[in-house]
Parts: sequence; C-alpha cells; structure tokens
Amino acid sequence: MKKFALLFIVLTAAFMLASCQIVITSPTVPPEAEDNAQEEAIKQLLTEQAATIESLTTQVAETPALVPTETEVIPEATEIPLYAGEFIVIESGGLVFKLPVEVAQTAAVSVVQADDPNQGWPEFALPERRMVSFLGYNVPDHFHTPSIFVYPLQGLYQAGQIAAATTARLQALLNDPAFNLQTEDDLPFLPPFNAAQVFHVLEERLDSEHNSGIRYLTLYSQAFVGVDNFNIFYTYQGISADGSYYIAAILPINSSLLSDEELTQAELEAIMGDYVGYLTGMTDMIKMDNGASLTPTLAALDSMMMSLTIQD
Repeated sequence: MKKFALLFIVLTAAFMLASCQIVITSPTVPPEAEDNAQEEAIKQLLTEQAATIESLTTQVAETPALVPTETEVIPEATEIPLYAGEFIVIESGGLVFKLPVEVAQTAAVSVVQADDPNQGWPEFALPERRMVSFLGYNVPDHFHTPSIFVYPLQGLYQAGQIAAATTARLQALLNDPAFNLQTEDDLPFLPPFNAAQVFHVLEERLDSEHNSGIRYLTLYSQAFVGVDNFNIFYTYQGISADGSYYIAAILPINSSLLSDEELTQAELEAIMGDYVGYLTGMTDMIKMDNGASLTPTLAALDSMMMSLTIQD
C-alpha cells in the first residue's frame, strides 16, 4: 500500500499536467514542446521524477544491512522453471542468446549512438549501447516496442543522472540477498521513461553463469491508466557476469486475465476515486495467476534473458 500511495501522489500531479493537454507520444524520447510554457512544465515533471529516483537511491545506500534474528524471515530464492520449448540461437553484434520460438521469429543487434546531453534533457542521457530488435514478436499490438539493451556499465555512471542512480541501485540490490523486491516503491529500470512506474509484480531474481538480475512485470504512465494488455510489459534488469555491462529488456506480454482494450474515459474516472484499491486488486489477481495466463510465458522470457552472453 505504501508504494501505491506514493505513486498516487506522483500520478495525481502528472495527471494535472496531462489535463492541461501536455501530450508526450514516446515513453523514451521526449518530443519537441509546442511552446515554451509546455516545455517548462514537462521539464519540471522530469526533474521531480529524477529527484525521486535519486532520493530512493540515497535511502537504499543509507539503510544499514539487515541482521537476521530468530523472528526475521529472509526471502528465499524461488526456483525458476526450466524452459523446455524450442528455440533458435541468435548470434549478432557480439551478443549470443537463445530465442524461444514462442517469443519471436528472429532477432538482430544494432548500435545506438550515445545521447547528446545538450539536446533534450541531460538527466535522460545514455551512452552508446547495443539494441536487440525482434522480427515477428508474439505480441504485435502494444504500446512498447520489444527490445533488449546492453549498456557499458561505466558509461552509465558517466551519463545522465537517472542512468547513474539506477545503476547504483541495481548493483546495491543484487549485492544484498536480503533485499525484498516486493516491498520497494519502485524497482531499478532502464532506459529512463518520462513517466512513473505505476506498479511492479511477479518480481524474481534471475541468476545464471552469464548474468545476474531481476525480472518483473510493470506499467509506466504519466497519468491514471488502466491495467491492460496494451501497456503492461515484462522487464529484465541485470548485470553481466564480468560486471562490465548493464542489460535491460522491455518485452511486451499479454494475459488472458486482462483486457486488450484501454479503459474508456468513463472507466478511468470511475477508478480514479480509489486508484490505490484498483491497483491492489489488479496486482493481487496477477499474483494469484503467477504467470499461468501470460504470452509469451515467463519461463521462455526468463530463459532467454539468462542465456544472453556478451562476447567482447
């Protein structure tokens, strides 16, 4: 409830801005503002979100390590089911991974140039990175484009404020086995979005000989939004075994429990009266299902991410 209450405050402020017809069509690259007043309003929102992430990072760093007692319950690692389906091996751009046929037909790697901090918002700047793009991905109609990004770790620390803070948080989390993923207000996520993490659910640690990280389902928005198949996605946030790279995935998923249609304005207004309660109900339903209704399956996506090898 704590994380939903904080989110409610952030989304309320963002919704007020959105009601003033501030529209951003891309979650990753802020568009050109139509006028100076609009641009300043968006900048203020992004600055506040970056400050929130930084403050959460400070809280994590300043929290003393938990000392187990006789009554304390340390979260146990969940055994991740092995994927037994068919896959093809993708070798491209120095990356090798097993692509389950239920996820996509094929994939290829390209290089994305470093962001210019003098263009757009410097807080969002990212270093040069590799991007995995998919052909024939199994969820064709979704807000997000399925992608995997591989960032040089040290490059992230030298990039924008959000990238550096997120990298520090992820490293602290992975180094602390007692860190409870479920109780965090928000979890580390790259690339930075000009929106808030509405919720996270089905959180798990994933460890293999190639990388270590976390995966969870989430949804990002600038205002109140319904939990539906158009917006929710799977993400993996991890670090390569040699500590040189940060791996981030945005992979659309569908659930038979969720609607394929976005909520109407009337439906949105109805849930806004108790948005925290709405999110709690939806996330509880997803937890109870534990991934059984998902396409692609968690086993397929987890297996793909754990198999990713960087051959530099």
